Amino acid sequence: MLGNLLAGPPEEEVLDLLVRIGDSADSRDGVARAWSMLKVAADRAERRQLAEEYQDVFIGVGGGEITPYASWYISGSLLERPLIELRNDLKALGIERQEGIGDPEDHAAAVCEVMALTIVDPDVSIEWQREFFKRHVEPWMGRFFEELQEAPSASFYRAVGCLGEEFTRMEQRYFSMLA
Repeated sequence: MLGNLLAGPPEEEVLDLLVRIGDSADSRDGVARAWSMLKVAADRAERRQLAEEYQDVFIGVGGGEITPYASWYISGSLLERPLIELRNDLKALGIERQEGIGDPEDHAAAVCEVMALTIVDPDVSIEWQREFFKRHVEPWMGRFFEELQEAPSASFYRAVGCLGEEFTRMEQRYFSMLA
């Protein structure tokens, strides 16, 4: 879901799905609170406004408010060593760049999608998942989601940032228990 929401403004079906999410009785759980926040944001969202918000937050004129690339967060510039390392790991997983995709593979949406793929693929060991997370998610994604929540134009995407931050924390706790 995070990969889908970060790849572009959500389609109507995705918003409808988010609105139908059930509320959790456990208000102490950060992930449950974040899902509830995203549900409310999806219910209030208007398609045209979401497209404008996505443009302002991620693309902008000359750059968006947030730069959604691992290389930027880790090295301070685009198309750097983190992207090369990610490409090597993607190759090892048998994942190839899709034709027609303009963004580099270290875009937050793509990294979330690959993380999801490693989790559901029975051929990818838990050790590989943990290493992928440690190399390509943990060093930057939490900070990215924090900054997304603070982006001046973010409204709907503030809730996405909250869910992403909570998800990243949950994964950190999970993988630290396996070490």
